[in-house]
Amino acid sequence: MARQPNSHINAAITLALFLGPIVYLSRKHRLLAEERRKYREEREVERAFLSALVEDEGSQPLRPPLPEIVRRVLSRCRFSYLSTVDVDSHSSHLSLMRFTYLPQEETIVMSTNVRTKKYDMLERGNTGVALLIHDFSEVEPPAGEDSGASNLTGEYSITLNGRCSVVKDVVLAEKYRAAHLKNNPDYPQFIVGEDIAILLVDVVSARICNINDEVTKWNVGSGSS
Repeated sequence: MARQPNSHINAAITLALFLGPIVYLSRKHRLLAEERRKYREEREVERAFLSALVEDEGSQPLRPPLPEIVRRVLSRCRFSYLSTVDVDSHSSHLSLMRFTYLPQEETIVMSTNVRTKKYDMLERGNTGVALLIHDFSEVEPPAGEDSGASNLTGEYSITLNGRCSVVKDVVLAEKYRAAHLKNNPDYPQFIVGEDIAILLVDVVSARICNINDEVTKWNVGSGSS
Protein backbone atom coordinates (compact mmCIF):
# COMPACT_ATOMS: atom_id res chain seq x y z
CA MET A 1 0.00 0.00 0.00
CA ALA A 2 2.89 2.36 0.65
CA ARG A 3 3.84 2.21 -2.98
CA GLN A 4 0.43 3.37 -4.25
CA PRO A 5 1.17 7.14 -4.06
CA ASN A 6 4.31 6.63 -6.11
CA SER A 7 2.33 4.78 -8.76
CA HIS A 8 -0.15 7.67 -8.86
CA ILE A 9 2.70 10.13 -9.30
CA ASN A 10 4.24 8.03 -12.03
CA ALA A 11 0.90 7.82 -13.80
CA ALA A 12 0.48 11.59 -13.58
CA ILE A 13 3.96 12.17 -14.96
CA THR A 14 3.33 9.74 -17.82
CA LEU A 15 0.03 11.43 -18.63
CA ALA A 16 1.68 14.88 -18.57
CA LEU A 17 4.47 13.68 -20.84
CA PHE A 18 1.90 12.26 -23.22
CA LEU A 19 -0.49 15.22 -23.22
CA GLY A 20 2.15 17.98 -23.08
CA PRO A 21 3.29 17.73 -26.73
CA ILE A 22 -0.32 17.41 -27.87
CA VAL A 23 -1.35 20.58 -26.02
CA TYR A 24 1.76 22.41 -27.31
CA LEU A 25 1.14 21.41 -30.94
CA SER A 26 -2.53 22.28 -30.67
CA ARG A 27 -1.73 25.74 -29.29
CA LYS A 28 0.94 26.26 -31.96
CA HIS A 29 -1.52 25.26 -34.67
CA ARG A 30 -4.09 27.77 -33.38
CA LEU A 31 -1.51 30.57 -33.28
CA LEU A 32 -0.33 29.80 -36.82
CA ALA A 33 -3.91 29.69 -38.05
CA GLU A 34 -4.58 33.10 -36.49
CA GLU A 35 -1.39 34.50 -37.97
CA ARG A 36 -2.33 33.21 -41.43
CA ARG A 37 -5.81 34.68 -41.10
CA LYS A 38 -4.46 38.11 -40.18
CA TYR A 39 -1.90 37.90 -42.98
CA ARG A 40 -4.57 37.14 -45.59
CA GLU A 41 -6.84 39.89 -44.28
CA GLU A 42 -4.04 42.48 -44.43
CA ARG A 43 -3.14 41.50 -47.99
CA GLU A 44 -6.78 41.61 -49.08
CA VAL A 45 -7.18 45.09 -47.58
CA GLU A 46 -4.06 46.21 -49.43
CA ARG A 47 -5.33 44.74 -52.69
CA ALA A 48 -8.73 46.43 -52.32
CA PHE A 49 -7.15 49.79 -51.48
CA LEU A 50 -4.61 49.73 -54.31
CA SER A 51 -7.28 48.57 -56.76
CA ALA A 52 -9.47 51.50 -55.75
CA LEU A 53 -6.60 53.91 -56.36
CA VAL A 54 -5.94 52.76 -59.90
CA GLU A 55 -9.50 51.99 -60.98
CA ASP A 56 -11.70 54.69 -59.45
CA GLU A 57 -11.46 57.88 -61.47
CA GLY A 58 -13.56 59.72 -58.90
CA SER A 59 -11.33 58.90 -55.95
CA GLN A 60 -10.07 61.76 -53.82
CA PRO A 61 -6.59 63.12 -54.57
CA LEU A 62 -3.76 61.64 -52.53
CA ARG A 63 -2.00 64.18 -50.36
CA PRO A 64 1.29 63.80 -48.56
CA PRO A 65 2.13 61.78 -46.66
CA LEU A 66 1.53 58.68 -48.76
CA PRO A 67 -1.46 56.55 -47.71
CA GLU A 68 -0.73 54.15 -44.88
CA ILE A 69 -1.19 51.02 -46.99
CA VAL A 70 1.23 52.29 -49.63
CA ARG A 71 3.69 53.14 -46.86
CA ARG A 72 3.26 49.63 -45.46
CA VAL A 73 4.04 48.05 -48.82
CA LEU A 74 7.14 50.21 -49.19
CA SER A 75 8.23 49.44 -45.62
CA ARG A 76 8.24 45.68 -46.14
CA CYS A 77 9.99 45.74 -49.53
CA ARG A 78 13.77 45.67 -49.85
CA PHE A 79 14.62 45.77 -53.56
CA SER A 80 14.27 48.58 -56.06
CA TYR A 81 15.54 49.47 -59.50
CA LEU A 82 17.27 52.85 -59.37
CA SER A 83 17.47 54.93 -62.53
CA THR A 84 19.97 57.80 -62.58
CA VAL A 85 20.72 60.31 -65.34
CA ASP A 86 23.74 59.78 -67.59
CA VAL A 87 24.14 63.14 -69.31
CA ASP A 88 27.31 62.21 -71.20
CA SER A 89 25.67 59.25 -72.91
CA HIS A 90 22.28 60.97 -73.29
CA SER A 91 20.85 57.99 -71.49
CA SER A 92 20.18 56.61 -68.03
CA HIS A 93 21.93 54.21 -65.70
CA LEU A 94 19.98 51.39 -64.04
CA SER A 95 20.99 49.67 -60.80
CA LEU A 96 19.44 47.00 -58.62
CA MET A 97 19.48 48.39 -55.09
CA ARG A 98 18.54 47.41 -51.59
CA PHE A 99 16.68 50.22 -49.87
CA THR A 100 15.07 51.23 -46.61
CA TYR A 101 11.93 53.33 -46.52
CA LEU A 102 11.57 55.77 -43.62
CA PRO A 103 7.87 56.66 -43.53
CA GLN A 104 8.26 59.35 -40.90
CA GLU A 105 10.52 61.30 -43.28
CA GLU A 106 9.02 60.13 -46.60
CA THR A 107 12.59 59.22 -47.51
CA ILE A 108 14.37 56.30 -49.15
CA VAL A 109 17.80 55.27 -47.82
CA MET A 110 20.30 53.43 -50.02
CA SER A 111 24.05 52.92 -50.11
CA THR A 112 26.64 52.64 -52.84
CA ASN A 113 30.37 52.29 -53.30
CA VAL A 114 32.01 55.60 -54.16
CA ARG A 115 33.73 53.94 -57.13
CA THR A 116 30.49 53.43 -59.06
CA LYS A 117 28.99 55.21 -62.02
CA LYS A 118 25.84 56.23 -60.18
CA TYR A 119 27.87 57.82 -57.39
CA ASP A 120 29.89 59.79 -59.94
CA MET A 121 26.75 61.03 -61.67
CA LEU A 122 25.14 62.08 -58.39
CA GLU A 123 28.28 63.94 -57.37
CA ARG A 124 28.17 65.79 -60.67
CA GLY A 125 24.75 67.16 -59.82
CA ASN A 126 22.52 64.75 -61.76
CA THR A 127 20.27 64.15 -58.78
CA GLY A 128 16.94 63.40 -60.45
CA VAL A 129 16.15 59.71 -59.99
CA ALA A 130 13.35 57.19 -60.35
CA LEU A 131 12.83 53.99 -58.37
CA LEU A 132 10.69 51.04 -59.39
CA ILE A 133 9.50 48.92 -56.49
CA HIS A 134 7.34 45.82 -56.30
CA ASP A 135 6.76 42.92 -53.92
CA PHE A 136 6.04 40.20 -56.48
CA SER A 137 8.11 37.48 -54.81
CA GLU A 138 10.05 39.29 -52.15
CA VAL A 139 7.64 38.96 -49.23
CA GLU A 140 7.48 35.58 -47.50
CA PRO A 141 4.15 34.45 -45.99
CA PRO A 142 3.92 33.23 -42.39
CA ALA A 143 5.12 29.70 -41.66
CA GLY A 144 2.70 27.16 -43.06
CA GLU A 145 1.05 29.65 -45.44
CA ASP A 146 0.70 28.91 -49.12
CA SER A 147 3.44 30.57 -51.15
CA GLY A 148 0.82 32.10 -53.44
CA ALA A 149 -0.55 34.13 -50.57
CA SER A 150 2.55 36.31 -50.60
CA ASN A 151 1.54 37.60 -54.03
CA LEU A 152 -1.81 39.11 -53.06
CA THR A 153 -0.45 42.57 -53.90
CA GLY A 154 2.02 41.32 -56.51
CA GLU A 155 -0.02 42.71 -59.37
CA TYR A 156 1.04 46.25 -58.45
CA SER A 157 4.24 48.23 -58.83
CA ILE A 158 5.17 51.58 -57.32
CA THR A 159 7.35 54.11 -59.12
CA LEU A 160 8.87 56.86 -57.00
CA ASN A 161 10.45 60.02 -58.39
CA GLY A 162 12.64 62.28 -56.33
CA ARG A 163 15.94 63.98 -55.73
CA CYS A 164 18.84 61.81 -54.62
CA SER A 165 21.70 63.21 -52.59
CA VAL A 166 24.88 61.86 -51.02
CA VAL A 167 24.82 62.34 -47.24
CA LYS A 168 27.97 64.27 -46.39
CA ASP A 169 27.27 64.94 -42.73
CA VAL A 170 29.03 62.14 -40.86
CA VAL A 171 26.56 61.99 -37.97
CA LEU A 172 23.55 61.87 -40.28
CA ALA A 173 25.24 59.34 -42.53
CA GLU A 174 25.82 56.98 -39.62
CA LYS A 175 22.26 57.44 -38.44
CA TYR A 176 20.86 56.45 -41.82
CA ARG A 177 23.47 53.72 -42.25
CA ALA A 178 22.36 52.12 -38.98
CA ALA A 179 18.71 52.20 -40.06
CA HIS A 180 19.59 50.74 -43.47
CA LEU A 181 21.70 47.97 -41.94
CA LYS A 182 18.95 47.09 -39.46
CA ASN A 183 16.57 46.69 -42.38
CA ASN A 184 19.07 44.66 -44.42
CA PRO A 185 21.14 42.78 -41.82
CA ASP A 186 22.42 40.13 -44.25
CA TYR A 187 24.14 42.62 -46.57
CA PRO A 188 26.67 44.63 -44.53
CA GLN A 189 29.16 44.39 -47.40
CA PHE A 190 26.98 46.83 -49.35
CA ILE A 191 26.27 49.15 -46.43
CA VAL A 192 29.28 49.35 -44.10
CA GLY A 193 32.76 50.51 -45.08
CA GLU A 194 34.92 53.54 -45.67
CA ASP A 195 34.15 53.46 -49.39
CA ILE A 196 30.38 53.11 -48.91
CA ALA A 197 28.36 56.32 -49.23
CA ILE A 198 24.83 56.76 -47.93
CA LEU A 199 22.20 58.05 -50.36
CA LEU A 200 18.89 59.72 -49.57
CA VAL A 201 16.00 60.03 -51.98
CA ASP A 202 13.45 62.69 -51.08
CA VAL A 203 10.23 61.46 -52.66
CA VAL A 204 8.28 64.09 -54.62
CA SER A 205 5.89 61.92 -56.63
CA ALA A 206 4.60 58.38 -56.82
CA ARG A 207 2.75 56.28 -59.36
CA ILE A 208 0.96 53.03 -58.64
CA CYS A 209 0.34 50.78 -61.62
CA ASN A 210 -1.46 47.45 -61.89
CA ILE A 211 -1.15 44.66 -64.43
CA ASN A 212 -3.91 46.27 -66.51
CA ASP A 213 -1.71 49.34 -67.00
CA GLU A 214 -4.05 51.50 -64.92
CA VAL A 215 -2.10 54.23 -63.15
CA THR A 216 -2.63 56.52 -60.17
CA LYS A 217 -0.21 59.42 -59.73
CA TRP A 218 0.72 61.22 -56.53
CA ASN A 219 2.64 64.47 -56.30
CA VAL A 220 3.81 66.55 -53.38
CA GLY A 221 1.36 69.43 -53.06
CA SER A 222 -0.76 68.48 -56.06
CA GLY A 223 -2.47 65.21 -55.17
CA SER A 224 -3.16 62.37 -57.59
CA SER A 225 -4.36 62.17 -61.17
